[in-house]
Amino acid sequence: MFGDDIAFKIEHELELEIERKCIILDLDFSDAVAAHSFAQDVLSHLDSYSKAAANGNMQARIKIELYGMAVLMHKSHVANFGPAYMTQLDALSERESAWVNIARAIWNELETRNSMTEAKKEQE
Repeated sequence: MFGDDIAFKIEHELELEIERKCIILDLDFSDAVAAHSFAQDVLSHLDSYSKAAANGNMQARIKIELYGMAVLMHKSHVANFGPAYMTQLDALSERESAWVNIARAIWNELETRNSMTEAKKEQE
């Protein structure tokens, strides 16, 4: 039980940090269009943002960190609850709305990109 308490505390702290990053970026995580726009931007410029962040660009660094935190939260949830936790995202969104909304936008964008790649391969 002690380990579960620590995991919950870490996830809570990550959620708060995700909210802080959204505020710094002036990103309304409750706005699906804004979250999707963020996901498109980060996934389209991941390499250039990583390089810019390494060179001191704070805006790029915050975007990369926010993306990384969403991935970290996903890994933490898989480790704690198993992959089936994703069927409970609506329940999670009540206590972790920033993370869930950003993660959904990232996953949707990745799914769209994968679908487009598959469609191009089928046309060839």
